[in-house]
Amino acid sequence: MTATSDEPAGLPFPMSQADYLATLPKATVYACLYFTDVHGRPLQMRSVFRSRPWQLPGGNLDAGEDPHRTAVRETYEETGLRVEGPHPLLLVHYIRDDRDRAPLAKIGFCFDGGTLDDEQLASIRLDPNEHDRWAVEDWATWERLMGPEGYRRLVALAEARRTGRAGVLVSEPIVSDHA
Repeated sequence: MTATSDEPAGLPFPMSQADYLATLPKATVYACLYFTDVHGRPLQMRSVFRSRPWQLPGGNLDAGEDPHRTAVRETYEETGLRVEGPHPLLLVHYIRDDRDRAPLAKIGFCFDGGTLDDEQLASIRLDPNEHDRWAVEDWATWERLMGPEGYRRLVALAEARRTGRAGVLVSEPIVSDHA
């Protein structure tokens, strides 16, 4: 049955908008691009902050920005690479919150940046305020260099690219810098 303009209005919502919004979970949102070289080795950059984790090109959304635009913008800011889209979504990454140690959840959108050839890799120019090194490494090396949650995300990205099916990865709160 379709509602018509003759029907009475529904009940008022039981709380103010501000009260309702206060009940919702809080999360930050990031977006990134997953690149590999011509040999299938993932590209990552080493952060200059805290324990210097290895990271994919990407970052947090700016106000009003969609996740794909964020991934493209952050990739340019962090590497100097101008990438054209669209880029298929490979992974939605949800990192749980922890009231005491990590009070905000984090939601990530990871897109497929494709394969970079040697010339493209050589053109990478890092922002020294964020990263001091980039590398493409084999899987055993990345497993040794990364924390388990970061490596799990890297493996999930490779699997999503291989199968052509986007995945969902749920991680525990990040309380160290190995994300």
